[in-house]
Amino acid sequence: MTAVPDPNALLTELRSRGYANLPDIDIRVGTSVLDGAVADASSRQGPPAPVIVSDGGPYRTPAGSVVDRLSEQLGGCRVIQLGEGTVRADEDTVERAVAEVGSSQLLVSVGAGTLTDIAKITAQHTGSRHVAVQTACSINGFIADRSVLVIAGAKRTVVSRWPDMLVADSDILGSAPQRLNLAGVGDLSTVPNAVAEWQLAARLGHGPGYDAAVVEQVLAAMPALPSLARATRDAEPDGLADLARLLAGSGLSMGIVGSTAPASGSEHAVSHLLEMALAQRLGPAAPHGMQVTVATRLALRVWQLVDRAIRSGPVQIRVPDEAASRDAVALAFAELGAKTVEECWTAYSAKRNWLQEHRTDVEALVSDWDEFIRSLSLPTPEQFDDVSHASGLPTRAEDLGSGYDDRLLTWALRNCHLLRERISIVDLADVLGVWSDDTARSIVADSENR
Repeated sequence: MTAVPDPNALLTELRSRGYANLPDIDIRVGTSVLDGAVADASSRQGPPAPVIVSDGGPYRTPAGSVVDRLSEQLGGCRVIQLGEGTVRADEDTVERAVAEVGSSQLLVSVGAGTLTDIAKITAQHTGSRHVAVQTACSINGFIADRSVLVIAGAKRTVVSRWPDMLVADSDILGSAPQRLNLAGVGDLSTVPNAVAEWQLAARLGHGPGYDAAVVEQVLAAMPALPSLARATRDAEPDGLADLARLLAGSGLSMGIVGSTAPASGSEHAVSHLLEMALAQRLGPAAPHGMQVTVATRLALRVWQLVDRAIRSGPVQIRVPDEAASRDAVALAFAELGAKTVEECWTAYSAKRNWLQEHRTDVEALVSDWDEFIRSLSLPTPEQFDDVSHASGLPTRAEDLGSGYDDRLLTWALRNCHLLRERISIVDLADVLGVWSDDTARSIVADSENR
């Protein structure tokens, strides 16, 4: 059976290799670890006033409500409920959380990934210690010092802070909806594509340099995904604990590198656009890990498109001019509002300018394409589909639920490179002159027929 790395051991190994400025996080994963973890956190010298922040979700274990148990354990402490089962991570919600928490507290967050993102920013702004209680194995971001916020209508990743303690109790995880836990398997399945796009950008000299040591153990554990998916279906405690460990290992890589690049490529940009569009329509979104799985099937086909274009003969790098680029951003995101258009243009224009200034680096990458492509651990679309089918993950837009269709998916794929500053395989397709409306439609259609 494929070994799943322990996040504590991963940090120890990186320290032994001389890595500096690694986080000092107390990571507690296993069965019935919650009470002891919170008792330890509250007994340490520091702020005497604990406060629980929740999104109002019905989180329970066989012993009862998680929030009620913790409040009683912490002496009947305050409970700040920011939602009714869901919460929106925007500037208004963060402002409310900061105001209600106050300064220098022991902040215990109980909720989904979005709530945890808010709590990390709140702890950062209030100078509070933070215990993050993970309520599902849904994403890898519970542990990362990054949070996703909606800013001017656009999904943006901002620096927040590491939690001081992460608690992933199998009693709680096993009570989560199976689809949420399976979404964590989906989030992990995208790592090889994200890492390949990180290597692509790093080869060009854009963003953080590639560092294999922070992702090699997570990549090596990819064959375990089908068995971890079975654990989500059976609510099997040891398997859920392993899934939580692997998610934490992936989350650590982002903070260590100082970027989401080790776990977030074009597939995440597609997912962000899907969520932004559905929010505009006031429609519910599928779990993040489900969306990125479907989007990864598309990203892998973009790699094949680029590979064919480069191998077919001489290519010319053409960075779109400023006026055409601004028009493209305005057209792509017009329905999301003027503020979102301007937010996306600010990010994309910085990338466009960089590509214009570094055109020779792109040309050098194309010249060395064979060597570069051999350095990647990138599955083919067929290999990825084998893992997806074995894991019970979605493969098509219709699998994501109401509100999703090929038209929406095509729009998100076509415009994902316009959303943010990070360089992706779609950017390379664009400057090679092989990216268009028809190309995006063709890729979605091809993925739907497999």
